[in-house]
Amino acid sequence: MREATQLRIILELLDTYKGKEPLSRFLKKYFNLNRQLGSRDRKLIQQFIYNYFRIGRMYPEKPVQERLAIANKACRADTSPLLDYSFRELKNIDRAATHLEPDKIFPFGRHLSDSIDKAEFIHSFLVQPRVWIRVRTEFIPQVEKELTEKEIVFEKDVETGNAWSVKNSTALDQLESFSKGYFEIQDLSSQKTIQLVQPKQGESWWDACAGAGGKGLMMTAFEPSVKIFCTDTRETILKNLVERFQKAGFKNYTAKVLDLTADRKPVLSNHFDGIITDVPCSGSGTWSRTPEWLTYFDQKSISKYQQIQRKIVSSVIRFLPENKPLVYITCSVFKEENEDNTGWITENLPLKLQTQMYLEGVSKGADTMFVARFLRI
Repeated sequence: MREATQLRIILELLDTYKGKEPLSRFLKKYFNLNRQLGSRDRKLIQQFIYNYFRIGRMYPEKPVQERLAIANKACRADTSPLLDYSFRELKNIDRAATHLEPDKIFPFGRHLSDSIDKAEFIHSFLVQPRVWIRVRTEFIPQVEKELTEKEIVFEKDVETGNAWSVKNSTALDQLESFSKGYFEIQDLSSQKTIQLVQPKQGESWWDACAGAGGKGLMMTAFEPSVKIFCTDTRETILKNLVERFQKAGFKNYTAKVLDLTADRKPVLSNHFDGIITDVPCSGSGTWSRTPEWLTYFDQKSISKYQQIQRKIVSSVIRFLPENKPLVYITCSVFKEENEDNTGWITENLPLKLQTQMYLEGVSKGADTMFVARFLRI
C-alpha cells in the first residue's frame, strides 16, 4: 500500500533527524539519494514531517506515530489518504481530540516582545507561510506574463506593488524570469526594511552582515547610484552575493570577508553615508518556515546572540560620521535581541534612536522582523 510506504519513510526520517542541520537541507539530501520517489511523494513526505515539528514540544510522551497524526490533523484544513491511514493504524486515539497548548508549541513566551500578539504569532506556526518575491519594476510585465502562462497563482501586496507571493511549493527557480534576474526571492518583511534605509543618490553604504546580498539588491533597486561595501564572515555566501549582483547587472560594489565579532577591530580606510547591520540572531520571527527550531532551539543561546549583536554594532560605529544613519535589523521576536539591545546601544554608543518597529508578517504569510534606525551623534 502506498500510504504504508510513505508512513514508513516518514517515521524513519524522523528517527534519523536530530536537528544538527536545517531540516530543509536534511530532506534535500535524502531526496537526492532516493530519486525513485516521485514529486507527489516528496511533497507529501516533506509536508508531514514539517507539520510534525509545527506543534513544538507538545505531547513529548506520545509515540512518534501518534504525535505525527495529531500534528497533521492540527495543521491540515483538509484530509488525505495518508492522514486517514495514520489514524487507522493507531489504537485508542480520538481523532477529534486535538487539544493544542500554545505554551508548549512555543515554550519561549517570556522572551517574546510585548509588541507581538502572542496568540496570533503562535497560531502562525501551524500554517505554511507563502514565498515572497521582489519584482524589478522594469520587468513587471514579463514576470506577470510568465506566471500567468505557467498557471502559477500569485498575489500582489497592495502596499508595496513589487512584492508578490506564491504558494510555498512553487518551483520559482525553474522560471526564465528568475534565471534572467527579473525578480528576487525575498520575504515581504525584509522588503519593507527599505522604509528605514532609503539610500540617497551617490551615497556609499556598508552592508555589514550582507549574507547573499538580498538587501543590497533591494537598495540598488531603490537608488541605482548607491555604492555598497558588502561584508560577511562566510566566503561561500559572499560568492553567492557576487553571482546575484552580476545577474542583476549591478557593478558598483565591493565584497570582503570580515569578522566583526573578532576582538581585533576592523581596519578600513573609508567612512560611509550609512550602515546596515542585519545581525545574526535566533531567527525566531521565521520559525513558521523552519519549525524544527521549536523543538531544538536552546533559549540559553539568546544571550549569546545578544552579545554578538552588540559587538557588531560597536565594531562598525567608528566608520559612521556624525548625523549619518545606522539601521539595525533582526528576524527575531525576542525582546533581548531587539528592544533590550536598542536600549543598550543608546546608553553605551554615540547613537540616537530615531525609530524602531516590528514588521509583522503573520497576517500575510510572511516573516516577522525588527528594524531600528539610529543617527550618529
